[in-house]
Amino acid sequence: MSTKEEFYEQIQEDRALVSDPEVMKCTCPETLCVWHGKCHECVAIHRYKKDHIPACLHPVVRQSLDCLLRTLEMEATKKEGTPRELRLYALERDKEQALTE
Repeated sequence: MSTKEEFYEQIQEDRALVSDPEVMKCTCPETLCVWHGKCHECVAIHRYKKDHIPACLHPVVRQSLDCLLRTLEMEATKKEGTPRELRLYALERDKEQALTE
């Protein structure tokens, strides 16, 4: 367990990380996603729907799961992503809607 001072030092390190634009840049590979770059909103939606985790977190979770699955002598299958044409359609509809407003 951390001391109060160690905990506060960690908070200070985290604040420095959050102030770095490179750290805060959206790393999601789904660049056509309506919420790309709006990570706070994206995570909130995924958390609320409890459907799956955001694509940017897949590598982090997969690495942890792979270790566990190897121990259990199992393997994971990759979930199909949202088709590109659906993402393009959503962006197109957003543009149409913006023109009518």
